[in-house]
Formats: sequence, structure tokens, C-alpha cells
Amino acid sequence: MERVKFCACEIEGAEIKKPVSNIENLLEMAKTHKPLWMPMSNEYKFFAPRIDPDNVARAFVIDIAEPKLTKEEQGGKDMFGIEWEYVPVAGGSMVRPGQPLMEDANDWKEFIKFPNVNEWDWAGCAEANKAFVEGDIIPAFTMLNGFMFERLISFMEFENAAMAVIDDDQVDAVKELLDKITTEVYIPYLENIAKYFPTCKMIWIHDDWGAQRSPFFSEATAMDVLVPNMQKFVAKAHELGMFVQFHSCGANEMLIEAYKATGVDMWQGMGTINDFNKLYKAHGFNVTVELPAEAMKEEVTEEEAAAIAKAFCEEFIVNGEVNAVVQARGVNPVVLKHVYKVSREMLNA
Repeated sequence: MERVKFCACEIEGAEIKKPVSNIENLLEMAKTHKPLWMPMSNEYKFFAPRIDPDNVARAFVIDIAEPKLTKEEQGGKDMFGIEWEYVPVAGGSMVRPGQPLMEDANDWKEFIKFPNVNEWDWAGCAEANKAFVEGDIIPAFTMLNGFMFERLISFMEFENAAMAVIDDDQVDAVKELLDKITTEVYIPYLENIAKYFPTCKMIWIHDDWGAQRSPFFSEATAMDVLVPNMQKFVAKAHELGMFVQFHSCGANEMLIEAYKATGVDMWQGMGTINDFNKLYKAHGFNVTVELPAEAMKEEVTEEEAAAIAKAFCEEFIVNGEVNAVVQARGVNPVVLKHVYKVSREMLNA
């Protein structure tokens, strides 16, 4: 990417006129760690169309064709035919408990029926959502329903899944199952996105690997059971020119090497229970970093915003490189404007 020095004309009041598109800048960070400015989370939006039964089952449809699910539509069967039930108080869905599809991973060939994603009406979905995926706000095609471990949970329930990934008698079957899901479902899924939604260069996958206090499994287990097929998926995404963001909750700092090994371009986790500032500096892996509390104030002067942005950028831009996306939710727009300005100046000096 050609280095373009900052010009004051890029900022006119609240409006910012950027020299390249948001997605070009984000992909440059993934490839070289030298974007033209620090990418921000308000530069992308979720895209979870109802063509994917998972999105309906999880009551997480975000598209333009039918923006809201009716109460009758919330929940139901996901792409593997697993029944989910919408829980209003939680604002989401869960698999109906007490009746796992299987209790032993060795039985997966008997119970699991694989969807043929190529049979979905991708062309119709693309036509209906044409306006949603245009423009400079990056559409992040969202694969929400548990990518590896949580998918296994949906088949087996948590206790059985947690045992299966460490049980010598089941772990080979788990690996075989996840390989088949990756090869026959997730990779064709990516290929259809690339074919029908060429502007969707960002893929947002979801798989929680831990709880509030610690991970669900060891780094060795993650490396052995989950990472290999995630590597296949990410390699395909990169081949198709896509950026992969991995949303994975839990107090999972001790799994950082496994996250890095997947090849994903960014780990988006929980900043309240993981020290992303420390991880950023220690590991050089793309993470979401948060501005200080002062950036959230409703009233921030231009001088205060400039000082906050300068201190922040000096902390996270090192030797002309950046490995972070700025968490923009709740941040005063004046501060974000100055983060853009300062990061432009520092990254293109």
C-alpha cells in the first residue's frame, strides 16, 4: 500500500475523508501491520443473513431483506437440524437441554446429518441484501453458532463435549468430525460468500473457549483438537482475500499461543477479564484494545481528546506498526477523530 501522509483536509468537522477504504486499511494491518490508520470497530458491521439456519435458530438475523425475526421464527433448527429455543430474558437461544444428539463422539456418523450449503439460495440472498453489503462500513459475514468447540457442545451438551476433547477413547473421533465439518461445510460456506458477496472481505467467527475464571481446556488440547481445522479454514479465507476475526470469550490469556496458531487475523475477546494491553505488547498478536475511561465521557474538549489520542497511539503504535483494532463502542466521537488523526501522522511520518 502506498504510504500517504496525513492532510488536514481529511477532517472536516465530524466528517473524515479517508485516503483508502476501511477494508483496504484493515487488510493492510493483517498483512503488514502497517495500515494508514489504526482500524476501529465502528468501521465494520455484522451481517448475519437468514439464508443460514443457524442465524434464525440463534435469533441473530442481521440483514436488509427481513431485518427482524417474528416471535414465531426465533429459535428452531440450525443447519445440522439441532433444535434451539429462544430465551427472552437472555435475548438469545440455547439448545434444549436434557436430550443431547449423542453422548459419545464415536457415534457421530450415526447421528449427525451434514447440510449441503451449496443448495442454499445464495443468489437470492445476495440480491435481497445488495444494499446492505455496499458502502464503506465493512460487512462482517457472521458465523455465530459455535465454530468448533461450541458446535460440539450443540451436539453433545457441555459436559460430554468437555470430556470428549480430552478422552483418549473419543478424541480421534472428535478430530475426524471437526475435519469433516470444516471440509464439507465451512470451506464451501466461505466459497459461497466469496462468489456471491465479493464485498464481504471480513469473516467473524465465534467459539467461546473459556468462562469468567479460566479456559475450558488446556493449550495442548486446543492445539491438538481445535487449531488444525481452524488453520485450514483461515488459510482458505486468506486465499480468498478475507480477514478473519475470532470472537472467543473467557479468561483465556493462557491460550494466546493457540489463538495465534489458528492463523486468525484478530482475537476479539473480553477486555474486562483479559489484559489485552499486556497481551498486545508481549505477543504482537492482533487484538481489540480499549481507550481509557476518559474517552467515554460525554463532554470532552478538543484539547482533552487530542491528549487522550496521543497517549493511546504512542502506547500502541510501535516502530510504525500496529497490531490492534480500537474498540469504538461508547467512545466519544471527538476522541475517535483524534485517534484517526494521530495514528495517521504516526504511521505515515
